[in-house]
Amino acid sequence: MYLSHLYPTPKDFTENESERFFFGARVTARVSGLSPLCAQRVKTLWQRFSCGASELELIPGEDGFRFAVGADSKARLGAGAHAGDRYALFADGSGLSVEAVDEASLMHGIETLVQLICPENLGEGTERFSVAAAEAHDAPAIPLRAVHFCVFPDTKLYNIEKAIHLAGFLKMTHVILEFWGTFPYECEPALAWKDRAFTKAELKTLVDLAKSYGMEVIPMSNQFGHATQSRAAFGRHVLLNRDLRLSLLFEPEGWTWCLSNPDTYKLLGEMRAELIDFCGEGGYFHLGFDEAYSFATCPRCRSRVPHELLAEFLNRIAEDVCAAGRRPIVWHDQFLRRSDFGDGPIVANGDNKNTAAALDLLDRRIIMADWQYDYRDGFNVTTALLMEKGFDTVVCPWDNRENIRSLSADAKKLGAYGIILTTWDHLPAWLRDAAFAAGCVWGEDTGYPPLYGADNATLLRKLYDAEGSFERSGWNLNEVLQ
Repeated sequence: MYLSHLYPTPKDFTENESERFFFGARVTARVSGLSPLCAQRVKTLWQRFSCGASELELIPGEDGFRFAVGADSKARLGAGAHAGDRYALFADGSGLSVEAVDEASLMHGIETLVQLICPENLGEGTERFSVAAAEAHDAPAIPLRAVHFCVFPDTKLYNIEKAIHLAGFLKMTHVILEFWGTFPYECEPALAWKDRAFTKAELKTLVDLAKSYGMEVIPMSNQFGHATQSRAAFGRHVLLNRDLRLSLLFEPEGWTWCLSNPDTYKLLGEMRAELIDFCGEGGYFHLGFDEAYSFATCPRCRSRVPHELLAEFLNRIAEDVCAAGRRPIVWHDQFLRRSDFGDGPIVANGDNKNTAAALDLLDRRIIMADWQYDYRDGFNVTTALLMEKGFDTVVCPWDNRENIRSLSADAKKLGAYGIILTTWDHLPAWLRDAAFAAGCVWGEDTGYPPLYGADNATLLRKLYDAEGSFERSGWNLNEVLQ
């Protein structure tokens, strides 16, 4: 192959460089099972991984989920050792082919295939490329593989675009979009900054981009803590910096939504409905629910037993989300007590107002997102506990490589429901380390070469055209630390 490594590493891959398939500036492929968005993405991937010198034409192929160039498709999903494959890839001197079980898996196979393209001549009129004879059989070790991206007021949308490109190409299944005062809600305009929100048309490009890779977009709205839609460190509140008359929607400090106010419940439902409509079809909604430190401080809320109020409110929202055909996801921390665990780097905030007592009262259709950013070396007591309690649980690392590696291994070992890679305000770390993280999540082999950062940059420039712009290329806005 041309690149030094395939990202992420296929489960089973062999290559014979003594036999090659050759092609030039124009290639025709027979394809079936791709939406128009995904079909256009395939054409773009082919062109970019051919160094801008080869164009792909797609014509209708046979039934199923197949892609073939040259001779009839020879890729076949098999039995025995290959019974669980999601896609199969085959290349020899007569052609290239991919067969898959669904659209997303076909995209995954094509994403592996284009990495095999080797340029031999890029001169205009003499373009020549080859792919060595190869065979791959592949399936992920973790079924649900999501990445969570925040759209802050100072976010550059092209950086989110780059992040989504990497997530899609590296075979993630879901992108979670959380808007921090940047989504222009029609139900309540004060939910967005007057001078820092994006238009829906601008944000829709992110949704369409994710879908072009076969990914599902999970909408997110923090519906308990983080009600300011701003980072606590900087003292802003999206709604109350615009209209103080909205104060009763929140606890007195404004950090937490007031769960006793029926207007709060109504507004949160309107927000969810608008986000669901915006993001399109999907199976999940992320409700947040972390770090609600000022919970049950207003006169109405503190007249209730806190954990009963919390469970009642979350179950009511969960019922609404399920009625909309989705499953709710919540962060775990308010539902575990730090004092219940011994030594170890545990994130658990349920000692506050004894909110951890709500756990046993919750609807088991709720998915627990266990964010533990200091777990290393298999030390994971919380995921196992949540699963024992009957909750589908996803593990959630942040930007430390050993944390990502360890929690990915835990997800496989424990049989967790999936993984959510979080980025928060450290988006450049995802852009730099995406290939490493995807390798940990996809399969068993995480032993990437030490220069994976340079390889990651190679992938990024093929996926995203910075058009020569310094600011839009790479993953930092500067070369010198000032």
